[in-house]
Amino acid sequence: MVTSELSVRELCEWAGGQAERLRRGLSEEAGGYPAFVLAQAAKLAEEVGELQAEVLGQAGYQRRAKGGFTPEGMAGELADVLICTAILAVSHGVDLGRAVADKIERIEERDLPGVTGGLVD
Repeated sequence: MVTSELSVRELCEWAGGQAERLRRGLSEEAGGYPAFVLAQAAKLAEEVGELQAEVLGQAGYQRRAKGGFTPEGMAGELADVLICTAILAVSHGVDLGRAVADKIERIEERDLPGVTGGLVD
């Protein structure tokens, strides 16, 4: 299924399969609700932390000993965050494509012409 570009729907379809594969590798308790989604939320937080380190590194605010920070590293961390987000969304029955489209619509409706707002309501 991997192509050069994925739609949100394709990402979520893949994420649903990945969530099932992950659950099969866990005990019944760990793979059930709410343990699995709590673990996925923790995994998302971990990936956001890794993305933050990459951003700080590329901006020059991370110790050089932490390693080289590259555009490819940034891309990989962004992808990890999207994948974890999609797994979490699918696990909660959230239509991520619809949720993003609705959020963009709300942002565009509230922003005045020529003035940009934040992503948070």
